[in-house]
Amino acid sequence: MEAKQLQTLKQNNTLLCQFIVKLSAFYEGFSDKIDTELKILRGHLSGTPNFSLAAVSIEKLNKSLQHQEITLRKYSVDTVSALEDAMKQLQKIVFEDNELKGLTTQELIKLNQPVTDIFSIYKLYAKAIALHRIALNKEMVGLSPVAASNNDAKSDVSGQARSVKDDNPHYRSILVELNHLIASYAQKKPDDQQLNDIKKRLDQGMDEDQLLKSCVVILRMIVQDAMSEASLTGKVIQSLHRSLGEVSNDVNSTIESSQSQFEQRRAGNEQLIRHISHIEEAVSESQSFERLKEQTQICVKELANTLSEQQDNDKEGQERLLALLSAMQSRIDTLQQQTSIYKKKIAEQAMQSRTDALTRLPNRQAYNERLETAYSNYKANGGSLAVAVVDIDFFKSINDRFGHAAGDKTLQVVSKFLKQNLSDNEFIARWGGEEFVMLLPDMSMQDIDKKLNEIRTKLAAMPFKFKQEKVKITASFGATCFGEKDTTESVFERADEYLYKAKRDGRNLVVTDLSADL
Repeated sequence: MEAKQLQTLKQNNTLLCQFIVKLSAFYEGFSDKIDTELKILRGHLSGTPNFSLAAVSIEKLNKSLQHQEITLRKYSVDTVSALEDAMKQLQKIVFEDNELKGLTTQELIKLNQPVTDIFSIYKLYAKAIALHRIALNKEMVGLSPVAASNNDAKSDVSGQARSVKDDNPHYRSILVELNHLIASYAQKKPDDQQLNDIKKRLDQGMDEDQLLKSCVVILRMIVQDAMSEASLTGKVIQSLHRSLGEVSNDVNSTIESSQSQFEQRRAGNEQLIRHISHIEEAVSESQSFERLKEQTQICVKELANTLSEQQDNDKEGQERLLALLSAMQSRIDTLQQQTSIYKKKIAEQAMQSRTDALTRLPNRQAYNERLETAYSNYKANGGSLAVAVVDIDFFKSINDRFGHAAGDKTLQVVSKFLKQNLSDNEFIARWGGEEFVMLLPDMSMQDIDKKLNEIRTKLAAMPFKFKQEKVKITASFGATCFGEKDTTESVFERADEYLYKAKRDGRNLVVTDLSADL
């Protein structure tokens, strides 16, 4: 019975240790301090577990979790990605200002470096805001009196005011991003009246005040979503905190119960030894057989009582241990279920965070991750790697003539067409607005030029009809291959320059390393 009891205890302890090790690894990234202590805990529980040291680590973790702010690496990655997007948009707007363009490039380099903790993001965020303010001030100083007067007279000449806003790069950039966000949230909340009103006003046209108010509405939705996610995360962390505390108490109780049972058994064994000694003394000192018989019976009775008492203690201790192990197993099962549900939700959120809501293509964050992998393979194994940038021609006129619903449908159809014309090892993502970016590995520039021209020709031949009017949709392409001294940023900038050349030369063109003459 004792050997079976010890075997059950070892199996349950092994199961508990494996679970805690896996669970602590799953929550890695909560904070540097907690990561360090979780690593120490895994060391105590791996191999031959040391429960005494593990209990000390768990106690430290309990205190850390109790006072730790709820921060997860996921939010750090998302924030850095959003800052990177904002800086790239700014870089496009200030491309004629070499000084400001250089500052934004330096900040983009910093954003591509690892962020150790969430507080490091604050400095990056402050720098991004400062650069945007500089750009806004420069743009404001450069406004001409005619433009200003036109803007002041917008209540009287709405068409003229619309023209001024259309020429403002900040207005266009914000409008594109707002359309993108509205499309994302409209799919999540199709019955939201505020979203439907904003979408309707976008189709009709907005002035600057309406645009800013609409941005505030979307920002509030983003904050609400973030708070909801933080609340869910907090509940899971609190559950983990409580479960670790309960497991710690159970481990301590198991140790105390084992020590108490060991002391009882040792005391019982000492008492048995004393009874046997009494029998030996009776045998050696007894003067008659009757006296020996009487003394022996007394000793045997005491021996039987001691064995019976020890057996009862063992049984009681075993029942307590089984009850404790059963309670621990129940807590582990509950926590495993909670963790499984939360892990599934995180996986779904990770997929959504890398997917463009409107086109269902990978988004810019997914592109950055894929580019990093492809670039590493290219540097390690050689071969070739190309980046191609695609932009739908005259897309703004589609929105103006037929409404943003037609623009959204155009983006969906074109994105599906582009994806269908790429092979499995080629990659496409929506960069933003009406712009897409491709990764084309292991192809010569001649093959890339030929492939992109075939895609361009097929797209131009596709039938589009809006409000019973046939419309021809075309796109411009810029593509370039990585060279020995290239970085991911320099290659994208060169492909972007090729795209602008295609636009300047009449659109519906492909410009690559073979045809570029900038």
